Amino acid sequence: MRKLTLIGLILLAVIAALPAGAGLRDAGAQGRDRTPVNLVLSVDNGVEARLNRMDWDVNAWAPVVPGTGVRASDYIDLLGRTTLTILCTDLKPIEQRGSEVPRCDAYPSTPLFFYADDPAWTGDDGPTSVRVTDADPDSFPPEIRDPDALDLSVLDGDDRARVAEQTQAITGLDLPPEGTAFALASYYRGQGMLIDAIGALTALPDLGCTERRPAVEPPPANRRPLVQSPVLYLRLGELYEMVGQVEDAGRSYLCAADLAEALDDPANAGLAYARQANIAEDTAQAIDLYQRAIDNYALLGAMDAAQLMLDTCGLRNCAMP
Repeated sequence: MRKLTLIGLILLAVIAALPAGAGLRDAGAQGRDRTPVNLVLSVDNGVEARLNRMDWDVNAWAPVVPGTGVRASDYIDLLGRTTLTILCTDLKPIEQRGSEVPRCDAYPSTPLFFYADDPAWTGDDGPTSVRVTDADPDSFPPEIRDPDALDLSVLDGDDRARVAEQTQAITGLDLPPEGTAFALASYYRGQGMLIDAIGALTALPDLGCTERRPAVEPPPANRRPLVQSPVLYLRLGELYEMVGQVEDAGRSYLCAADLAEALDDPANAGLAYARQANIAEDTAQAIDLYQRAIDNYALLGAMDAAQLMLDTCGLRNCAMP
């Protein structure tokens, strides 16, 4: 497939017709995407699992890794004895062994997890409203560096009872600890409970990409641990970005990109580069990162996403020296 070139096409992005008021979206926008998604929590008995999406070329595939969010229209291809453990958006756990769309209910009445891989999301520069069950900063995970910069809203009444009920339902499932943590973080994020979501993920004992453990080793050839999945670090980076911790977000996005490249995973690599580009302050660095995102999306035939990268870069005046 022909490679798109950002420098050569950037003027197209600048002059492209944009809707009135188009620009960088606020941090809450990603949480308001209400497309239900099902969570792949493990890839077992081999690693021969791949995914195709409706907006990709029909012959394009990306590996399925733990944490992957699969929508009703996604097609999963499994070879050999590879088995996926999927937690459906209505909290029904299933094991999928055959090649087909996810065997979850395509139209659940009460979805709990929502699609988070939208490349259009670009974060926010202002304080983020965060819902909490306890506003005491001493109750926050140590990774939350500046709680005073956040607009905290305490859950109470029916909202608090509903969250407690769903939390109990998730923790009561027969899932491995890392799967439970990822499911909780995904649910909390959809509820605006960003601090709780960060706490669920950073409590994982083997988590990498931290100040003390800055790198993440690529997973072994025959296994796909969640803590070595690019999706985990994409989600953690987004959460950090949503609470204004850009340095932590950048570190997580970098780990996600490195892991995705090691796994020949253009879908997550493209998204990781896009996320890094959105927070890059240096224009030259942003251009390079958007180009990497474009290259990866082009490999998938995801030309709408590639064009979106051009448009987003144009909104940031990437054509300027």
